[in-house]
Amino acid sequence: MDNILIDKIRISGFRGLNDFEMDLCMTTVLTGMNNVGKTTVLKALQLALGSKTFLSTEDFNIRKNDRSTQIIIDVRIVAVDDKGNRMGLFGENWESVFTDNIQYGPDEKAMLLLRTTILYNILKGDFDKTQFVLKEWESEQTRWQDLAVSKSKLRTESIPFYYIEAQRDVVEDMKLRTSFLGKMLSEVPKSYDEKDIEALEEMIADLNEEAVSKSEILSIIQKALSGVDTAIDHKDSSINISPFAKKIRDLNKNISIQYGENEETFTMDYHGMGTRSWSSLLTFKAFLNQSVKYSSTAENPYFPVIAIEEPEAHLHPNAQKKLYNQIKDIPGQKIISTHSPYIAACAELNEIRNLYKGADIVEYGSLDLEEILPEEQRKIKQKVINTKGEIFFSKALVLFEGETEEQALPILAEKHFGCPASELGIDFVGVGGAGSYYPFIKFANDLNIPWFIFSDGEDGPVKNMSKAVQKSKGSSFTNINNESNVFIIDLKEDFEKYIIRLNYLEDIKDYIKSVELPNCANGSHKSRKITEIDAYTSEYILNESKAHKTKFALIYAYAIYNSEKPLPPLVIALFDRIKNELRYE
Repeated sequence: MDNILIDKIRISGFRGLNDFEMDLCMTTVLTGMNNVGKTTVLKALQLALGSKTFLSTEDFNIRKNDRSTQIIIDVRIVAVDDKGNRMGLFGENWESVFTDNIQYGPDEKAMLLLRTTILYNILKGDFDKTQFVLKEWESEQTRWQDLAVSKSKLRTESIPFYYIEAQRDVVEDMKLRTSFLGKMLSEVPKSYDEKDIEALEEMIADLNEEAVSKSEILSIIQKALSGVDTAIDHKDSSINISPFAKKIRDLNKNISIQYGENEETFTMDYHGMGTRSWSSLLTFKAFLNQSVKYSSTAENPYFPVIAIEEPEAHLHPNAQKKLYNQIKDIPGQKIISTHSPYIAACAELNEIRNLYKGADIVEYGSLDLEEILPEEQRKIKQKVINTKGEIFFSKALVLFEGETEEQALPILAEKHFGCPASELGIDFVGVGGAGSYYPFIKFANDLNIPWFIFSDGEDGPVKNMSKAVQKSKGSSFTNINNESNVFIIDLKEDFEKYIIRLNYLEDIKDYIKSVELPNCANGSHKSRKITEIDAYTSEYILNESKAHKTKFALIYAYAIYNSEKPLPPLVIALFDRIKNELRYE
């Protein structure tokens, strides 16, 4: 199979995407929150390379109450080597398919520029789909939507498109002749030669006869059914029960898939949706491998493009990781949309595309590996993706180094916003020390996820954190105090000292009483406990909070949450900045 690749896609006027462009690789993993456009990218590819049957007028983009009148989808197809690096020329087989439609860019490398337009035809009550070939991919003088085109005579059957829905079920696949599995099963009888068919049908006839003769119930039923001959006058007629398919041509109608441990197997009907969904995807893989074999035998160029929606559906984390590697082995180009941090964690760093919905438009981000040293790539993979994979789906990240902040800030955010921060897409992430900020900042920057830092004010943490911010900002960095998304506790204090300074000591005592007094054995015990807690000094609370950080982090948080005092000013400033960035009311 000659190597080609759709390395770029542009989308205009389709659902929530307008003036959108994204790079693709041989396996691309789309991440991001709900309703940011992951499925729209998959459906755009379907419009460009597959069918438009799913389309409705509601799919046309709306901006400021004005619905788009046209959908435009561009794909750029290039030649690549086995490692995915771009080549100068297409192979001979693809040149015979693309013919005169091949263009050459400023780098003198070959490319095919396919444009698909969709218009609604009022007279027909249907959509007109037209394909063109662009004469250039971009121009400094012209918007990409207005680039010159010529009518396409391109044969796209060599680049088939397959859409794998999130709701897939191998049991349903077996019932439908139009499913990938159904198509393969319908070919089973054709895979035998005449001698094989004759021999197999003789064995099946013997098997049916023995199965009936050794079953009293089947014998009684067959004897009773023989009475049909007395009512119907057909020469040489007979009636038989066939527990097993009598003819090879009917073999596919009785095939079942069994799964289980050792000899304790059951048909797929009795298994959960995880196993059935996984099996459906694997049977598609078998279908595609068969198609590749056929095209190779016929010496026809063949490059399938597969859009896979939520491969993690119904699967536990370890199964999701295993499935991803199986998807990687599917021939052709794969574009996967996912909400699974485990699928995202399995992907190579260069395969990840994170979609993020800003104020007006949807953007995407990808990690720029040319700017990241191998050691930094390892840190991003290990410290960010493998341990905090949920941040792929964040609208905002709050970074900090301490255990207390990790416990306290989400609780304080709930008081400020009036709902759990997770409902707003805000994630709080401890980076594991002031010297570990950079991988998280680099990750967030490249994937277009807004980030904020809440830092202790001691010299060491501020110095290390500032280095990471300066590294990420480059020449635009002036001073850490000028960074509007960085919040540093003043007077060189840590979070615990800051809270005590703001006179929350009595609130902390009150919360400790609310926890400990109900456990007192009697009134005398309760009285002694009250006296003991009332005697707690600021120094005592600070020492205890250092010795028992996890326990006291929650004490600090709930003491502030229950207090009639406002939240600490720096915490309010942080949350208000996030609210402004995300345009929350």
